[in-house]
Amino acid sequence: MRKEFSKAWRSPSHCGIELFHAYFHKFSFAKHWHDELAIGIFLSGVEKLDYRGETVTLPQGTLAALNPGEIHTGFSGSDSGWYYRMFYFDTALIEETLREHILLNQTPVPFLKGPLLDDPELFQLLYKLHSSLEMNALSLSTDSLLTLAISQLFARHGDQKIYPKSSSNKQGVLKARAYLQENWQRNVTLDELCQLTGMSRYQLIRSFNAQFGVPPHQFLILLKTQRARALFRTGAQVAEVAIDCGFFDQSHLSRNFKRAFGITPARYLKSAQRNFVQEPSFYSL
Repeated sequence: MRKEFSKAWRSPSHCGIELFHAYFHKFSFAKHWHDELAIGIFLSGVEKLDYRGETVTLPQGTLAALNPGEIHTGFSGSDSGWYYRMFYFDTALIEETLREHILLNQTPVPFLKGPLLDDPELFQLLYKLHSSLEMNALSLSTDSLLTLAISQLFARHGDQKIYPKSSSNKQGVLKARAYLQENWQRNVTLDELCQLTGMSRYQLIRSFNAQFGVPPHQFLILLKTQRARALFRTGAQVAEVAIDCGFFDQSHLSRNFKRAFGITPARYLKSAQRNFVQEPSFYSL
């Protein structure tokens, strides 16, 4: 059986988010509460918790939603324990996102129906967000995933019904695409694009995706990886390409290059160099 571990940290880029990642099989939580909205992603095993006078089972593939101030416990629900990731969202951050989706005279309500949420699509979205906050990721990626995750979380499971706006704005997204093409080497932010187009965060992401088939953060990553591939064909080395294309480091470049083209930059470079060397022998035949 694997060794128990736990890791907690605050996101350096989003001060309103604390993150937790752990595996437990013997450990159990005493009664406690969180001042933040706690969202759990259960990757394997089973956790049980005492919550509102009942014992709730949280199996692999499900989400937990614990509202601020709610007292609960936590303990293993299987012999193999449970492996999971947690978000602790400050309510101010949640309210900021919800204000995009409610009327001006309404007050945002940062509470969810729970504690068990069985929502595979949202599970994947929250897992991507948690992972992006653990490693180097573009601001546009983390901001977009955060906006989508919170909006969908409350649209589907909120105590207060919200209806996120996703109306089309072709001129706005054309302007956003042109801006990304002109600034592809930079770490462009979602707020920059919103100020440029006059669109809300959620509307911009959904409208861009509807128009071009990918959200703006994926479009920016594809611009960078396409440019990286062109540079490798000239013999440029991985480290210099990573810097030139605006990736944080070689690992950031490699992860996204492999995802786009199915091959690591090092192997692609080696292949490109081999083809370059072979060309003279072709003409000598």
